[in-house]
Amino acid sequence: MRNRIAITSGLALFAMFFGAGNIIYPLELGAHAGDHFPYVISAFLISGIGLPLLGLFATGLYHGNYWEFFNRLGKFPAFLLITFLVLFIGPLFATPRTETVTYHTLQPFLPGVFSNPFVFSGMYCLLIFALTYRDNRVVDVIGRFLSPIKLSLFFILIIAGLIGSHEILTSKQSISSSFKMGLLDGYSTMDLLATFFFCTVVCKNIMAKTQLQGITCNREITKIFLWSCLIGGCLLSIVYIGFMLVALYHAADLQGVDTAQMIVTIANLVLGKFGSLFVGVCVAFACIVTAIALTDVTTDFLYEKMFRQKISRLFCLIITIATTYAMSIIGFTGIMKIALPILEVLYPGLIVFCIINIVFKIFAMKKNDNLIIPKDAAKAIVK
Repeated sequence: MRNRIAITSGLALFAMFFGAGNIIYPLELGAHAGDHFPYVISAFLISGIGLPLLGLFATGLYHGNYWEFFNRLGKFPAFLLITFLVLFIGPLFATPRTETVTYHTLQPFLPGVFSNPFVFSGMYCLLIFALTYRDNRVVDVIGRFLSPIKLSLFFILIIAGLIGSHEILTSKQSISSSFKMGLLDGYSTMDLLATFFFCTVVCKNIMAKTQLQGITCNREITKIFLWSCLIGGCLLSIVYIGFMLVALYHAADLQGVDTAQMIVTIANLVLGKFGSLFVGVCVAFACIVTAIALTDVTTDFLYEKMFRQKISRLFCLIITIATTYAMSIIGFTGIMKIALPILEVLYPGLIVFCIINIVFKIFAMKKNDNLIIPKDAAKAIVK
């Protein structure tokens, strides 16, 4: 049962993280890496995998409670920063980005009125609303059903793309520029920002499951949490490397192709006429799952912290969905033009803050202290 909880939670982490940017940026890097591929993939794995794992571990030390994690800044500064981060990864940037990528991928197959971006965005947001309405089932739905489907579809695309002989182009950039490109695209996934809140979702789920199974040893709960993080990180790494290799091997056909259209182009090359539709299903699953997780996190924050449960959770969900719809109208490029300068400043600060919190927490713990979730914190999280 412990293994089942860890695997389900690890699959859920993979599915929550692997959204729009996690599809787009590995392909962009692979298409432009050339013979500098080892440096590009190393940089991307550092910022795209290493930093989110750092954030998960750091927040896990604080019982998966992001409020306690940021409270070192003081209550009011912590509240402001958390609010900004939640809105950033939620309805302002990350969630609407999932809609724009899904639309561009499925657009050739959309009939009649559904090809209108305003109509499609509305239908997409209504679907997210329906799937997020029952918040207590989010992790189970993601981990048990949507994540395995997503993994299967992407592995088929990767295997098909790696078959045959391919020519690797010579990179026109310096090694340092290629490395920097990998780091910046890892930033652009926004995964570090999401870790603080995804950690809470996963910890809540693990605590609920372990209590039902009568598992009360905090060391065992810690192991389940850490194994979940490792499983999610390994799955992300495998898919990232696979996507980069596929783009690397088809780089000659991707030169001059818009970033948002690369996955459609690869699908046509690898899977033929119906490849775009197949990949559209893959992208839709990836983006919807991430959007569900981000919408759930944002809604819970608005309901519990911002409005102190004075208005219904349903109304908070409606606010989140409405804001997502409004932001999705400006498109992928418009969203990233606003977000990227902020990320370049925000990421280094959060990295330093994570390290400081880890150091303080480790030195503060006694030898037999609980690593992740003490009993009193567990009760608070489950509630």
